[in-house]
Amino acid sequence: MMRSLATVVAVDPGIITVTCQQQTSCGHCASRDSCGTGIVSKATPGRSHLVKIVTQTRVSIGEVVEIGLSERSMLHSAILVYVLPLLFLVLGAVLGQWWFVDLAGSGELGVILTAVLSAAVGLLLARRFAKRLEGNSAYKPSLIRVLGDPISADGAINAASKDSG
Repeated sequence: MMRSLATVVAVDPGIITVTCQQQTSCGHCASRDSCGTGIVSKATPGRSHLVKIVTQTRVSIGEVVEIGLSERSMLHSAILVYVLPLLFLVLGAVLGQWWFVDLAGSGELGVILTAVLSAAVGLLLARRFAKRLEGNSAYKPSLIRVLGDPISADGAINAASKDSG
């Protein structure tokens, strides 16, 4: 299960709304200082997302909670969003190559248009399947545990300074 920390921003009967920062793994490798993507990820702040979670657990606004989403649902979503349109793009290019170049003997403009139109069909299919999965509870994050109030900056204790000496 993929886990993340979030802060409760609204509490309604049976539903809580939490906000969490988008996390990226980019910028944590050995070449982060020379990689353009790593430099851009440092410069731009992480996006904040609002997520509604169905739960009967009592929480209050401002508490930190741990939320989770199964890897299986993330993998299915990634396949749906990335692989399906890419597969349609490749199949459209192959079909366009066979149809326009091999059979008709024309240029590659037909191949490009067929590939683009096929990718658009793949995107529309992915969108349609995603709408169907929206109501499925396996594809929604769940509340794992309530961690409590966040630690304020003035209440934090640096335990390392006591141990080193």
